[in-house]
Amino acid sequence: MTVTRSSARAKLLDAAATLFYRDGITATGIDRVIAHAGVAKASLYNNFAGKDELVAAYLSVRLERFDQTLATLMEIADPLARIDAFFDRLEANAASGQFGGCPFSRAAVEVNPDSPAHRVIVEFYRRLGSFFAQTLGVDIEDAGVKQLIVCYNGAMSSASVLKDPSLVGAAHDLVRASTMRR
Repeated sequence: MTVTRSSARAKLLDAAATLFYRDGITATGIDRVIAHAGVAKASLYNNFAGKDELVAAYLSVRLERFDQTLATLMEIADPLARIDAFFDRLEANAASGQFGGCPFSRAAVEVNPDSPAHRVIVEFYRRLGSFFAQTLGVDIEDAGVKQLIVCYNGAMSSASVLKDPSLVGAAHDLVRASTMRR
């Protein structure tokens, strides 16, 4: 059976998503990604210029999924209910047993600041901030937006490091208390 370029690309992205998220980008070599994907080494270089491009593509796929989530959340008319639903999703994700924290924050400490992957990470945070700003009806530089981003990061990082999903709930409680005062 011949593996087509598009199916090899999909297999490589699936393998990268699993390994980079679970084990880290630096700890995961190209040979492991190729073996996990079950494709020939040439398939990697037929689809990506190298590991940096594969990392950027992996994060881009994650960003597309995040955009879909935000689009679904934007259908919620009430802004407070929308923020609540956002943090509800984080809580469910943290309790899933597959939780390893925010893939963008995790990647940010491993990639070169000049890399294409870093640009995807910055774009994630821009979109996260835009979502909060639009929901609150404020400018992206508003203190409330920044506080929500800090709550997101703190929840995701601490729950991941301490393996305690309840920390996402604690951040959610802070957000509820904060947004109710607006």
